[in-house]
Amino acid sequence: MMHMTRSAILAALLLAGTAVFAAEAEKSGTGTQTVTLRSGIVLDDAYIIDKKPNGITLAYKDGCMFVKFSDMPLEYQKKFGYDAIKSARYERKMDELKKVNAKAEAEQKAREEKRKAEEDKHYKDGRINVQQQTVRKLELELAEAQKRLDTTERTISQDRGSLGMSAIGPRQVCVESPWGYGGRIRSSTYNAAVTNKLMKEVDTLDAKRDNQAQEVIRLQLKLEAAQKTLDMLLQNK
Repeated sequence: MMHMTRSAILAALLLAGTAVFAAEAEKSGTGTQTVTLRSGIVLDDAYIIDKKPNGITLAYKDGCMFVKFSDMPLEYQKKFGYDAIKSARYERKMDELKKVNAKAEAEQKAREEKRKAEEDKHYKDGRINVQQQTVRKLELELAEAQKRLDTTERTISQDRGSLGMSAIGPRQVCVESPWGYGGRIRSSTYNAAVTNKLMKEVDTLDAKRDNQAQEVIRLQLKLEAAQKTLDMLLQNK
């Protein structure tokens, strides 16, 4: 329906253009004419396809052009019914409409920029929140890893101290109380088998301590990297 309506309007405009140039059409037999503008531009085979109070749109051999009445010779101004007052009033109206549209576009742009800024802020705040949680999690993991390492080192220190004491006098190894004063060696008769077992356990603890120390270093590096990322996010907020 809309396509047919536009076609009908275009057909009416074409008919109107043909009527305007009727006199020239009778002479040339083409239904079009050559229009020379004040600027010297020549439009061959021209005919009207639209008309406004301040000018007309001409289709011609090489394309289409809107021409203001003020750019036409006087003969064409008279032929096309140019009214300077109506033209000025129409142009003022168009200028006002442009200003209204420009204002609406500026307001729309401002709203879009505000929305984008809010979305960016929300996105950055979300990243900061996630990174803060990551840093906190790594801090807790590092604290737990350091605690485990300290426990292992304390056990090794106590056991080595107790084993050293067993060489001075008779001692008995008692493994059920690892955190008692003096480690896991108790004063009593010497028990070489259990002492040897404890020495092997200390060696095992040495390897465990090395692994735990590596884990502490790994977590420290991860925490440093995570904190650096968080600092950058806060600076760019």
